[in-house]
Amino acid sequence: MAPSTGAPASSASLASGSYVLTVSMSTSGTSGFSSCVSLTIDGASPGFAAVFVPTPVHLERVGNSVTISPDDPSATFRMQLQIAGATLSGTASGQYRTSATPIAVTGRPSDTPAAVIGTIGLVSASGVLEGTVSIDGFSCTNNGHSWMLSAR
Repeated sequence: MAPSTGAPASSASLASGSYVLTVSMSTSGTSGFSSCVSLTIDGASPGFAAVFVPTPVHLERVGNSVTISPDDPSATFRMQLQIAGATLSGTASGQYRTSATPIAVTGRPSDTPAAVIGTIGLVSASGVLEGTVSIDGFSCTNNGHSWMLSAR
């Protein structure tokens, strides 16, 4: 994947640079435990649907270690990954905002980070998060959340 800065990357590589991270909250996992909660006002029905949230991020790579963090300096979200060939594994946790929408990622239990796995492709990296994703008062805990990293 070739970021907007730096030299072009070869197949199955991630270079330091600017990217867009999209986190997709799933309302059901692929297996096992799944739970969703919605905070509503005036008894309105919750909008139980998958939510996609893109945000500009910076990727820093040192050897086989990758740290992904939002461009917003007030964000606490970090995705820490290890690269083995074209495979990624690690953790993600913290909070960030996209426009006026707050997003939080935690593990199960909430004082631990979410587990992350993924693969590196030719033009993107993507995978799944196992834990809790909360977006603007709507929260789901399962192993079906997805993420995608693409050049910007």
